[in-house]
Amino acid sequence: MKKIVSIILTSLLLLSLIPSVSAEAPKSVVNLYYASDLDQTFSATVAAYKEARPDVEVVVHQIPNDDYDDKLRVLMAGSPEELDVIWIRTPAQMKQYIGNDMLEALAPYTDASGVDLSIIRETALKGAENAEETAFFGLPLSGSCWLLFYNKEIFDEKGLEYPINITWDQYRELAKQLTYEEDGKKVWGGVIPPWTMNLGATSAGEYLNDPAPLVRTEAYAQLLYDLYTGDKSHISIEEMASGMWDAYADFAAGNVAMTINGDWTFRLLETDVEYAAAPLPVFGDVPAGSSVGQHSYMCISSASKNKQAAYDFIEFAVVSDTGTSIIARTDVPSYATDAALAVYKESVTTPGVEYRFTSRVLLEQDTAANYAAINDDFMAELQLYILGEQDLRAAFDNFYALRDEE
Repeated sequence: MKKIVSIILTSLLLLSLIPSVSAEAPKSVVNLYYASDLDQTFSATVAAYKEARPDVEVVVHQIPNDDYDDKLRVLMAGSPEELDVIWIRTPAQMKQYIGNDMLEALAPYTDASGVDLSIIRETALKGAENAEETAFFGLPLSGSCWLLFYNKEIFDEKGLEYPINITWDQYRELAKQLTYEEDGKKVWGGVIPPWTMNLGATSAGEYLNDPAPLVRTEAYAQLLYDLYTGDKSHISIEEMASGMWDAYADFAAGNVAMTINGDWTFRLLETDVEYAAAPLPVFGDVPAGSSVGQHSYMCISSASKNKQAAYDFIEFAVVSDTGTSIIARTDVPSYATDAALAVYKESVTTPGVEYRFTSRVLLEQDTAANYAAINDDFMAELQLYILGEQDLRAAFDNFYALRDEE
C-alpha cells in the first residue's frame, strides 16, 4: 500500500510540472508611436484592433505633437529596435528616413495580403516611394485636398450656374462678375489664401524644381496677378499679410462668392450662409477633378523585431473599413472606402463633399530635401511681382537663379 501511495504522489508531482495546455500563448507585441494630435484616432483604432486581434498587444507611445518630429528622429537614430509602427508626418520626412535605410519596404507585405493599392498608387503612395520609385515604405493614413467653396446664395441671386468642374479662365471671369458693391456692402468674387502660390501648377503635375521654364507655374502666377492686382476681384496680398485677416471670416459673413481652400474648411467654417464645395479649377487641358494635398504615413522601423505583426496593424488602420471609418470621424482617410465616406458624411453634410473623395489628389509639394527652401524663394519673388515691384520675367529669372543656388 505504501508503495502504491508513493507512486501516486510521484505521478501527481510530475503532472504538476507539465505546463497547462489551457495556458494562453504569449501575445505578439507591437510598439506604436504617434503624435498627441492623433490620440483620438489612434485610441479608437487600437481599441478596435484589440477586439479584432486579441492575440496582439499594441503598446501605445504618445508623444506631444510639438516635440514629435524631433523625438522620433532621436529614437530612430538611437533605439530603432524599440519601434515597430511609427507615424510620419510628411512625404519630405519620409524621404529622409528612406534615404537612411530606416524604414521597411512594404511591397512584400501588401503583395502577400493582396491589398488593392490601385486607388493610391499614383497619388498618395508616391510620397512613400524611394528616389528610384522602385519601392514604397509606408501606407498613407490621412490627407488633405484643395477644393473650391462657393456661396450658393450669391450664385442664385445673380442667376449663375454653380462652378462645378471649371477652368481657371472660367474662374477668373466668374470672379469678375461676382465682385460688386450693393447697399454699402462689398462682395469679393473670390479668395485664394497665399499659402501655396503655385497651386494651379502642382495640380497639373508641375513642381518648382522641375526643369525651366515652368510653363504652368508662370501661367498661374500671371493669373494670380490678374485676380489680385488687375481685376481686383480678390482680397489683396497686402490685406492677407496684415496679420488681421481671417481665412474664413469674410466668406462666413457672406462677403465672398468663392474661396479656394483645403478640405479642413468643412469642419472649421462656421456660418449660416448656404454654401457648397466643387472640384478645384484646372487648366483647360488638365483632367477635371485634379487637385493637390498632403499625406501622413504609417511605417515600420527597419529594425523592428515584429515586422509582420506591425504590418498587420497598419493594414487594419489605414485600409480596412473599420480603420478608415475611424479616421473619417475626425480627419480624411487617404485610402477612401465607401464605409469611410458614409461616416464622413455623418458629420460633414455640405453639398459637394463627395468631391473630396473623387478628386485625383497629387502631392502638394515635391519631396526633395531642399524643396521647402526653393518654395520660400519662389514665394518671395512672386509676391514682389504681384505687388508691382517687378515684372513677371524678372520674378522668374530671379527665382531660377536662387533655385540654382539652392
